[in-house]
Amino acid sequence: MKQTILYMISLALTASLFSGCSDSEESFDNKIYIASTAKTSSILLKGNDTDQASFHVAMPKTETKNISFSITAESSLVKTYNEAYYDNAILLPGEYYKISDSEVVINAGSVTSTDITVSFNKLTELDRQLKYVLPVSINSSNVGILQSARTMYYVIKGAALINVVADIEENNVYVDWKDNSDFTAMRKFTAEALIYPRNFDRMLTTIMGIEGKFLIRVGDSGIPSNQLQVATSEGNYTNSDLLIPTNTWTHIAVTYDADAKEVTVFINGKNMLTTSVSANIGAVNWGVPHSDESDGKPRCFWIGYAYDNNRYLAGQISECRIWNKVLTATDLNALNHFYYVDPASEGLIAYWKFDDGGGNTVKDHSINGNDATASNDLKWTKVELPVE
Repeated sequence: MKQTILYMISLALTASLFSGCSDSEESFDNKIYIASTAKTSSILLKGNDTDQASFHVAMPKTETKNISFSITAESSLVKTYNEAYYDNAILLPGEYYKISDSEVVINAGSVTSTDITVSFNKLTELDRQLKYVLPVSINSSNVGILQSARTMYYVIKGAALINVVADIEENNVYVDWKDNSDFTAMRKFTAEALIYPRNFDRMLTTIMGIEGKFLIRVGDSGIPSNQLQVATSEGNYTNSDLLIPTNTWTHIAVTYDADAKEVTVFINGKNMLTTSVSANIGAVNWGVPHSDESDGKPRCFWIGYAYDNNRYLAGQISECRIWNKVLTATDLNALNHFYYVDPASEGLIAYWKFDDGGGNTVKDHSINGNDATASNDLKWTKVELPVE
């Protein structure tokens, strides 16, 4: 008798459980929500001026009518974000973004909307030291809104501009010019590179150029092995202020103006040497067709090599560029210039970022597309530059 009573109670509980599930399902409200597994999305400031992100809105089951709703930026939720994530972000100002559609529809018979795009612009104007947030929310729907999934937080923050660099110790890089027209008669130009030398334990270290014509190098007979020098066909130009440190990233820029008969050397954006040079240097030709320079072949343009293999750069290199104009101190000290420039910048005729991350080809990001090649496989190193 006792077993029968227990059996009847068990059946009653089971029936109640299934009946509860059925009631819950039947009474479930069809609410719309942002279809994303994460509530935040990061937009990283890496020197790019624009970026965009997208999402769509969904609901669990179809309706026989169109579901309309609005999408708006909700500034009041910045505080909510900061409290939830223990952060100190500020609202992204309105001029830096645009939401593609403010009024959106999920069509009858469907469970998802079209993509809603948030476009970000003028990002290079933002302060990389600050963190910005843009809360984008569903509002004003003709059905219910799932409150826990109505907002996407776009977090805009500074990121490393350089993530990979090349180590060219005991290596060298050359250009087999696809188009050398911008390089054969340069009367005004700027050459720059970001370098991390580990040592200067040889008499000469090469950065870039052509031996006996116009070469940017470090060291020489009679000067310290870590003193930068511009070696030309009509003499060498240097001074004791041009000392390059080891085991730190240093930005080097050399400008040449044949008409003004002047060479200027900048180290980390500071003018360390401006000197008059011989008028006989004239136009510089770095567009010499590539060769191994043996058997009387003309010397040609290299990065990390000049005259012989012992004049390599013992360290890492990044952001190697050539411009067809003389950059000023203001140009060189522009925000993040050492670490990134727009590949479409006026006057930029070669831009080897050395961030390829594999193999021995170094892409030219300028419009000329003169990719460079390392004689041996490059060693690629992960970094985060600039160092915050």
